[in-house]
Amino acid sequence: MLKKSWGGVLKVLEFGPVAPQPPPYLDFIPPLIQSEADCLSLNIWTPSCDDKKRPVMFWIHGGSNITGSGLLFNGKNITRRGDIVLVSINYRLGPLGNFYFPNATANIGMLDQIAALEWVKDNIQSFGGDRENITLFGESAGATSIGTLLAVPKAKGLFKRAILQSGVPTSHGYNLSKRKKTAELMLKELKLKPDDLEEFRKLPSEKIIEAMIKIRLKTHYTDTWNQITFRPWVDGEILPQHPIKALNEGYAKEIELIVGTNLEEWKFWHIFNPNFKELDSTKLFKAIKRDLRAAGEDEQKAAHVINTYKNSREENKLPNKPQDIFDAYTTDLIFHIPSIKLAEAQSKHQKNTYMYLFTWRSLFGEFGAMHALEIPFIFNTLFNRDTFFLPKKTEETEALSEKMMSSWITFAKTGNPNYKENINWPQYNTEKRATMIFDNDIRIAEAPLDKERQMWYGMNMWSQF
Repeated sequence: MLKKSWGGVLKVLEFGPVAPQPPPYLDFIPPLIQSEADCLSLNIWTPSCDDKKRPVMFWIHGGSNITGSGLLFNGKNITRRGDIVLVSINYRLGPLGNFYFPNATANIGMLDQIAALEWVKDNIQSFGGDRENITLFGESAGATSIGTLLAVPKAKGLFKRAILQSGVPTSHGYNLSKRKKTAELMLKELKLKPDDLEEFRKLPSEKIIEAMIKIRLKTHYTDTWNQITFRPWVDGEILPQHPIKALNEGYAKEIELIVGTNLEEWKFWHIFNPNFKELDSTKLFKAIKRDLRAAGEDEQKAAHVINTYKNSREENKLPNKPQDIFDAYTTDLIFHIPSIKLAEAQSKHQKNTYMYLFTWRSLFGEFGAMHALEIPFIFNTLFNRDTFFLPKKTEETEALSEKMMSSWITFAKTGNPNYKENINWPQYNTEKRATMIFDNDIRIAEAPLDKERQMWYGMNMWSQF
């Protein structure tokens, strides 16, 4: 819904409504005002609305394309530190975002992101920003969105650089069959037929979100659960081909890029399972077999997978219990290995490609270097106590935050994350696989955890690339 013209000064000091979505998963995140008609807004932080032409950092939030908004992290601190303009956005989520209907527009959530980028390109100079120097950055589904935008023709020329945090296109995440299965289950829950597009559009968003919650609960931990997704897909028009294939062919060769993951991404999801109990060896073996089968791999490889992780973690002096192995395996499957594949693809065509691994461990519970833990360091939103993925402000965390902010800001300004006070961060290539390790002691590692990478490269899922 477009804002009507106004006279005088329009006050825009309050965040707008967020896209319709399920209630917050975590108790400390307050419920937010939702609106289907008025959720497509963006937020801007700027040091000054002058003609200075500052670099623009454009944040795309995560949340599995089901939850989240542009207002969860305040851009004040990073904006002031770097003399940059920061933009964060909302985009439509779940079945209101990327939902399959025959002959209907595909990938609507992606089109929302492109529309926001077009607006920034046209208007950011009024807020002290440089329309020719826009860096996308995002985490989880936000980062995967950026990895997808790299291959979207409509996004060409709308940004110059990209930073992908803990989320990239995977080998098996873009096929139409899963979208058709999701639509089938959703429409059955809503008592609609596959051609009832107009009836679907008439439904209140609350009823659609309720149906989504129900089918996700019904299929949880079943083979069908793996079919439920609201992520973008290759539709042949908006997204012509798989993003990794496009990058391998040099489609985004002009885009300078940082990509990375956290060491123990999967530990984040322990919080969502109230009956969580650590796996024993028998359950680990069954879980790995189940996941290999779901990924289209030979489940007989389970023993080889487990032994590879055991040996590597012993060599690297990392926790080695069955649960640690499962968390590491799932982290690699969803996050780390796809990130390496993306870095490989882009570095063939763009020398300014950089990779990182965030290994700083949370002191809150047993969550370690989990998913989303790096975000407060990037935004310098540290608190007076440890609260899940929001670390406490200490001398140690403040120092790491300043270094990570400086790397991100410098990259947004120049396409190179190196600044004079930091150690040299080499460009990524397949010969050395230089990776910046972000921890209390920042360092460069060559090919970290490479035994696991070599094991994954023997899997069939990457053969198409």
